[in-house]
Amino acid sequence: MSYTKPVIREPYYDCPKWFDNDVYRSEYLTLSGKCTSSEVELFLIHLFGYSNTNIDQSMEDTFNELLANESVAILGGIAFYESEEKCIMPSCCCGLEQFKEIYSSILNRESPWLGHDPSPEITFKDNMAIVWSNDPDSNGRSDVFHIDFKFEEILSCLEQSKYDLKDFIDKPLFEWIYRRDQATANKMKDRMYEWFL
Repeated sequence: MSYTKPVIREPYYDCPKWFDNDVYRSEYLTLSGKCTSSEVELFLIHLFGYSNTNIDQSMEDTFNELLANESVAILGGIAFYESEEKCIMPSCCCGLEQFKEIYSSILNRESPWLGHDPSPEITFKDNMAIVWSNDPDSNGRSDVFHIDFKFEEILSCLEQSKYDLKDFIDKPLFEWIYRRDQATANKMKDRMYEWFL
C-alpha cells in the first residue's frame, strides 16, 4: 500500500557550537515521534540555516531570533512512497511549511506545488490520485514514473503524515529543547504548530 511521510531535504547547514556533538548528515530526514536526538539536531540545523538564524550566539538568543519570525521556510514537504525503494520526494523550492496547502489542493483534486527540477505533479482520474515524479507531459522521458493512490487513501495518508509531524513536534523536538530550556520548549512547540500545522 502506498503511503506518505513528512520530510526535510538537504540539511547541510553549519552546526551551532552549543550542540553537544557533531551531527550525522543525511540527504533527507523523515519526521516522526521516533526521531532520535541526533535527528532533532539535524532538523534544527536545517531550520536555523534555512531561516538565516545566527547560530554564533547562545542557544537562548538563537531560539529567540528564530521564534521572532512570523513564518519560516524549510526545504522539504511530503514524500510519496510506493515502497522504501520507490518514492517521490518534494523537489526544489517546496517547503514543509506548505503542508496545509498541499493537503487542501489534493482535497480539491488540484495538483499542489511540489517543487521543480524535477517537477512532481499529481493528476486525478476517477477515484485515483496519480503522483508523478516529473511533469507527466514531458514527452519521451523514460525516467518519469508514478505512484498510484486511491483518492480516499491519499487523504488518509496525509492525515497520518500530519499526525507524524505533530508527534515529532510534541515528543522528540519538545523533549530535546525541554531538557535544555523549559520556557523555550513551550514557545517552540506553539510556534511549530503555527508554522507547519
